[in-house]
Amino acid sequence: MTKHAKWVMVILAVMLAGCQTTTRETTSAATKDGAVQRTKYEPKEAAAKRLSLGLQYLQAGHMEWAKHNLLKAYEHAPDMPDVLYGLAYYYQTVFEYDKAEDYYQKAIDESPKNADYLNAYGVFLCDSRKKYDEGIRYFLRAVEQPNYTSVGAAYENAGFCAIRAEKYEPAKQYFEKALSYNPNLTRSLYGMAEVNYVTENHRLAEAYLYRFEAKTKPTAKSLLLGYKIAKSLDARGNMRGYGEKLMELYPTSDEAQEYISIR
Repeated sequence: MTKHAKWVMVILAVMLAGCQTTTRETTSAATKDGAVQRTKYEPKEAAAKRLSLGLQYLQAGHMEWAKHNLLKAYEHAPDMPDVLYGLAYYYQTVFEYDKAEDYYQKAIDESPKNADYLNAYGVFLCDSRKKYDEGIRYFLRAVEQPNYTSVGAAYENAGFCAIRAEKYEPAKQYFEKALSYNPNLTRSLYGMAEVNYVTENHRLAEAYLYRFEAKTKPTAKSLLLGYKIAKSLDARGNMRGYGEKLMELYPTSDEAQEYISIR
């Protein structure tokens, strides 16, 4: 599962918890005279129950049942933002990008200041649509929302989107902002190492990579980047160390194959 997918599933888990706590079972209650009174049909409650089921199936990878329940939720409440967002992510997951984009836009139309939707749509635009500039605009809209608590993560997403667009100086600025909000964002530390390596600030790239390594386990990408930085600095001991560790931990990775071709 990609980093983005994990992050989106966190949002879906929050939505799921909300569904479970705000919906009520349709129960029968005895009145004083013995008559039975049933809870009347509430479209939003019915939609929330179907959304809850759909998200559970989506998390479990049962895509057909996820779609069935999410569409049922939409039938009950076609203007409910969480339902629209759930459908957007479902269609993104099954690579139906046109439908995903349509539902993302509908969710944002219904709740234009929801920073989670704005951030998720930005990731979709960058990762799935390759619309980098547009994606960055949505990340920046997310950070403008006064009650948003994940500002650092949104700036981090903007940084990686800028890298994909080969706009390295803006990427540095986004990562710096991300780290100013949350110094523990390890992906931002890696991003700073990467952009400084690409722009030939090799000593600074090395410093950021060391900070990354001090906070988290090495990845195939970080080990390959470490090798490249060491090679640019003619640090042969570090070159050997990064290469050996890459081949030991991730021998079948694409990064291992690239290392073999450039060593």
